[in-house]
Amino acid sequence: MRRAPLVPTALALMAGIAVARLAPGLPIGVWVGGMAAATLAGGLMLIAGTKRYERILGALFLAVVFVAGGLRSIVADPTRDELDWSHHCTPPNYLEIKLKETPVPREKSYRARAEVVSVDNIGVRGRMTLYLRKDAQAAALRYGDRLLAHGYADTIRRTLYVTGDHYLVTASDSTSRRARIEQLRMRLLRRMQEGPLPRREAGVAEALTVGWRGDLDASTQAAYRDAGIAHLLAVSGLHVGLLAAMVGGLMFWTGRERRGRTARGTMQLAAVWTFALLTGLAPSTIRAALMFSLFIISNILGRRTDRMNLLAACAMITLSADPDLLADTGWQLSYSAVAGILMALPVIHRYRNRLWQSAMVSLAATLATLPTVVATFHRLPAYSLITNLIVVPFAGVLLVLSLAYMAVPCPATAAPLGWALRATEWLTGQVAGLPGAVVEGLHPDGWATAGIAITTALIFITLQILEFLKKKQKKS
Repeated sequence: MRRAPLVPTALALMAGIAVARLAPGLPIGVWVGGMAAATLAGGLMLIAGTKRYERILGALFLAVVFVAGGLRSIVADPTRDELDWSHHCTPPNYLEIKLKETPVPREKSYRARAEVVSVDNIGVRGRMTLYLRKDAQAAALRYGDRLLAHGYADTIRRTLYVTGDHYLVTASDSTSRRARIEQLRMRLLRRMQEGPLPRREAGVAEALTVGWRGDLDASTQAAYRDAGIAHLLAVSGLHVGLLAAMVGGLMFWTGRERRGRTARGTMQLAAVWTFALLTGLAPSTIRAALMFSLFIISNILGRRTDRMNLLAACAMITLSADPDLLADTGWQLSYSAVAGILMALPVIHRYRNRLWQSAMVSLAATLATLPTVVATFHRLPAYSLITNLIVVPFAGVLLVLSLAYMAVPCPATAAPLGWALRATEWLTGQVAGLPGAVVEGLHPDGWATAGIAITTALIFITLQILEFLKKKQKKS
């Protein structure tokens, strides 16, 4: 805990948010009990302190963070805001809405994150998810467009399903920086769509480079999902990490001195955030870009900051900005996967063979995300470890070839990319077709889910304890 003090701090913040969200309106006694529990946990975690006052101060600090997390969650709760749009809806209503992203096509509709400006000409605020009929009118919408829609808004789920064409565009945003970036992204997407790559394969390349999943074939998505590599189709920490690693590898000649680290890190930061902008600044991409930016800045400064400490800092930043992320599946998967890999690094580094290292990385990420996957998707790809072992090291090649095709969509860039995508699709199809490829019908109750999570956590904690004992033995 001395090496990574932000880890217990982040856990205390999460605990406060969770208590406030899972049990709103609890009596003051529960909050006092929560403070006592956080104090006890803090004392246990900081037991390594050599002085008693250090342990007491550490425990009290964690208790304060626990309460701060709960208060931040309460303040961020939209139902407590008198100006939130949900308090002014008596459906049906006329709602003025501003799109916060370009609508994403789904199977039967378009979906977009949106901000509510007014309800029946009453100024309000708050977010919602908007669903529109899949037609040419919805396909022409872009980030920043203002719509006047008529419909029945769901104040509980904070959604609005607009039936038919019961909406019109009242204004468009073409001058803001974000709108111009979105225009560039859509131009790149159209170039890829008009390129020589077949539509089925182009859909995967579009998802990898500009974060557009609208052209993904349903059977392709199913095959990737059943093979346990659906995360390749969603821009996330894997893609951002690969890009940062590739840029760093290309600039190996800068050396390890301060000036070289600064030049290399600057290029990595530029590449990471340019990629985040081009892929639409999705929440998962922003989280990954922030996480790797902290890693890169730490390397530039030449400080041996514990990576778990940086991960905890990133978690605290994102949760402080939006406490709702704690319940977001994407947030849980990304942070648990990275945390699992970082905690398993002592075991991973024991293997000199790159193949075994990749296997251990895949195993750590799979094990760390197991509780969330089972509890959320109720299914488990049986051969995901094998598929990830083969495909993830190859993901860097796919990303480079896709970026090349995005920059110059021509036969010369389409041919190698098409071959690589067909090989990946063949592999996923073979794995998805194996007997028992997917374990279906997993519906664990709350206690079972907690048991899986605790067991998983104990495995990683045991790895850390064994590594600590091994180092202590060497020193003695």
